[in-house]
This record gives sequence, structure tokens and C-alpha cells, in this order.
Amino acid sequence: MFFCYIFLLLTNTIIMKNISIWNNIKRKEYPTLKENTEVDVLIIGGGLSGISALYHLKNTNLNVMLVEQNKLVSSTTSNSTGKLTFLQNNLIDKIRKNFNNEIALKYINSQIDAINMIKEVIKLENIKCDLEQTDSIIYTNQEHEIIKLKRLEQFLNDNNFKTFKDDTNLVKSKYMFKVNNTYMFNPVKFAYGLIKNINFPIYENTSIKKIEKDNDKYICYTDSNQIKAKFVIIASHYPYFILPFMFPIKASLEKSYLSASNYKGNKISLISYSNPFISIRTYKNNLIYLSNSHSINSDTDDKKNFNELLKKVNDLNLNVNYLWSNSDIMTNDSLPYIGRLKDNIFIATGYNTWGLTNSFLSGKILKDIILNKENEYIELFNPNRTNIKKIINTIPNTCKSIQGYIKGLKKNKNIIYEDNLMRYTIDDKEYVVKRTCPHAGCKLQFNEIEKTWDCPCHGSRFDIIGKCICSPSNKDITVNEK
Repeated sequence: MFFCYIFLLLTNTIIMKNISIWNNIKRKEYPTLKENTEVDVLIIGGGLSGISALYHLKNTNLNVMLVEQNKLVSSTTSNSTGKLTFLQNNLIDKIRKNFNNEIALKYINSQIDAINMIKEVIKLENIKCDLEQTDSIIYTNQEHEIIKLKRLEQFLNDNNFKTFKDDTNLVKSKYMFKVNNTYMFNPVKFAYGLIKNINFPIYENTSIKKIEKDNDKYICYTDSNQIKAKFVIIASHYPYFILPFMFPIKASLEKSYLSASNYKGNKISLISYSNPFISIRTYKNNLIYLSNSHSINSDTDDKKNFNELLKKVNDLNLNVNYLWSNSDIMTNDSLPYIGRLKDNIFIATGYNTWGLTNSFLSGKILKDIILNKENEYIELFNPNRTNIKKIINTIPNTCKSIQGYIKGLKKNKNIIYEDNLMRYTIDDKEYVVKRTCPHAGCKLQFNEIEKTWDCPCHGSRFDIIGKCICSPSNKDITVNEK
């Protein structure tokens, strides 16, 4: 068995694609901004949050623009599992603990509203994104969690969210239940479907380096141009700035490892109650498997985590075709940050691994704030809310950033280190990059599976040649040697 497993790893290393299954489609390309301009609303970030804001603002009288530092939907959205559900592992219980039952119920209703809005938009815009209804199953294989899962089940039933018994042989379970009327889809197809009939300008490979207040407007600087805007929506995965929000101490990052394999079984959507987190879903003739979730600061051995994922999939007698990772922002009190950050600057992030429902909902919330309309979720997700857990967890999150900095000093035997540079050779071609992340100076780690340079402090990522592909950094680490 051991030799079969080693053979599988070697074989997969050769034939599988180290990209998300959602990225295996032809994409429309957008231009790079090459001139100064002025708009009413500037959206920074081309994931589902930014695209959702663009979509919700399309029928207003506002002049809106979206800029993305790389390619649209090329990071967190495209690395997700593509689930639309309100049964979100132990997140509901965390919200009940951090706040109360009333806030938890309001959060559940926000997710159901988001799912219904997404369904309506898919029908209205005739978006072909492989939407399918499914039951969502939650389970535990740990004895001490059975009582917690039963209490969650009772809480849902007491509040008219019906649950049902179920079973599956894909995981070992001591207890599980399911809910109806949840969905799965292709998130990349959905995102592109939202913008197919939008006439607002969209720019790729356009990175905002700095934002300055100018009377009642903001000047947003790229490398060579300026964008003046009355409203600025920061919809990047992780905001590039530290002040004024002090984001690094108000959130942490969780990294997960995903695969997609050929699969001919029944349709399923399944999650575990808590870490070690497992998420499984089917997509056409594929099984998407997520596992090995951990704090990005606590474990920098990506190769080990990928291999453990491959072993889990191998135990199901499946061969991996796609292999990738994803990072999610976990807020201190388990609720997203959506709303007014300061003056006319807005933020949408911190979705605690459930970004698809919250991303789409964020666009509607931000539109309503800008237009001074009522929205029942504005206060729920207010980024400046006060909560004791939000305050208490600033200390461990600060420690995690320091821990990530220390772990980033770990050297890789296949990399040559000299001063502040790193050299890595693949197929007789040498790549040279800077050793530190431009965001906060943390030492970078090389991800041997995905061939990226990753920051263990705040999650910035750079491709093999040093181009930044994931915030908070908004600068590259490329070295142009003579």
C-alpha cells in the first residue's frame, strides 16, 4: 500500500494541474489603465466582492470603475469550493458564543437572502454557471463534538430551519445531519456572467499603490496614473494598508488545500463541524476535496499538507487532476467586515471561509450605504462594531503575525540565499526574486507544489517570477538582473 501511495504521488506530480478546477476556462481579458481619470465610485479588487459591487451599482446614476491588480477572479473566488449554504461548519456556534442567538439567526438569514439573490440574478441574467440545488450535510467524527453538533441541530430546528438525517461513506462519521435548499455552482462562470452586460470600465493589471484624501474626494495612485473618486470600495482579499484600520490585529488567515478528481458517485455537499476541516462536493464528474486547514502562521510546510490531502483522496481510490490551495480571512468575532471604514472609504472582506454568499451580499450592502438606503445588515457587518471578542483576539493575532515572521526564516535546501535575494532553478531556468514581502517585510516561503512565493504573516503571494498575485502586497518582488 505504501509503495502504491508513493507511486500515486509521483504520477500526480507529472499529470495533474496545479491550478483550481475553476481556472480551467477561457477568460476575457481587460486592458490596463493608461491615463488619469475621475469617477464617482472606484472599486479596488476584481474578485466576487468587487464584481458584485459593480453589478449592484449598474442601474444607478453613478459613474463606476473597477481595477484589479492581476486578472479578474484569479485569487480567492476561483480557489473556493463553490458552495452556497447557510450550514457553515461551526461558524454559527461561534457567532452565538461571541454575540447571542439573535445575531446568529440574523447571520443565517443574511446567508439565505444572499442565496436567494444569487438565484434570482442567475435567472435574470441567464448566467450559465452550473447552478444545482443540493442538500448540505454537516458531520463530526470526534466524540466530544457530538453534543455540540446535536445542540446546533436543535437550535436550527427550534428556529424553523428543518434538519434531516443522512449518511455517506465518503467520510467516517459519528454523527451527521443535513439541511435542504442549498446550492453549488461554478464561481468563476458566475462572476463573469455578472459583468457580461455591464458597461462600466474594468481594468486588469492595474494596482493601486496609495490613496490620499483631497477635499471631499480621494486620489488613488497607480504606478503611472491617478484616479479621482468620491467613493472608494476596497474589495481586495486582504487590504494592502495597515493604518487606519489595523487589519492585521483584527483578523487572521486560514489556509486550506484542495483537489479535484474524476468521480462517478452521487451528488453531495458535505462539511465537517470543526478543524481539522473537511469540505467535499461534487461538480459534474468531479469530486472536490478540501482538507488540512490551519492558521497560515502556524504551518509553512505546504508540501506536507498537499501530500496529506493526496493520501486522503487516495484512500477513496481517486486520482487527482487538479491541486491548489486557498487562504481565507478569519475575523476576531466571526462576522465579516462589510461597510464604511472611514468617511467615504468602504471595505468588504473577512468572510471566515464563506466568501461566495457574503461577497455577493456585500455588493448590495455597499450600494445601499452609498445611496443612503436602508439595509437590515448594515449594522450587523459594520467594520467599526465593538465586540469583546474582537478586542480580546487582537493579542493572539499580533502573536500569529510575529510567529509567521519567525517561521518565514526557515530555509529551503533547493533555494540559494544571498543578501536579500533568493534563487531557484526549474528545468535549467533560474528565477531570482527579493526575499522579503513588500507589505510588512516578512521573509517569504517557497511553495514547491504551486510554484509561488508565499508570505507566512499576512498571506501575500507572488508567482515564480515575482509578480504579486494576491494582496495585501501591491508590489512585485521581481529582480531585473543585468
